[in-house]
Amino acid sequence: MAPDKNELQAINTSWQIAIQEILRMVIRDMYHAGGEAAFNTHIKRIEEAAVDSIHSDLRLRGTDEWTEVLVKERACNFVTTLLTSFTYDRA
Repeated sequence: MAPDKNELQAINTSWQIAIQEILRMVIRDMYHAGGEAAFNTHIKRIEEAAVDSIHSDLRLRGTDEWTEVLVKERACNFVTTLLTSFTYDRA
């Protein structure tokens, strides 16, 4: 039996939160020493590179063009949402 819609939503939300927290720790640790301006510059560079990579390199086998465009757009939105949620921790 396939999972119901609420279970799928809970899985997707849980996955997004888990990835966001892992990325938050990794990014904060990697760029904390350079100061806030450097941190913000790195975040923007990562966002731009990830979105460019999704648009130019992502190929989904066995899907139609519409599905591939939709997945790419959503993936780019996730990248932007995740990375713009990060703030420099002054502590």
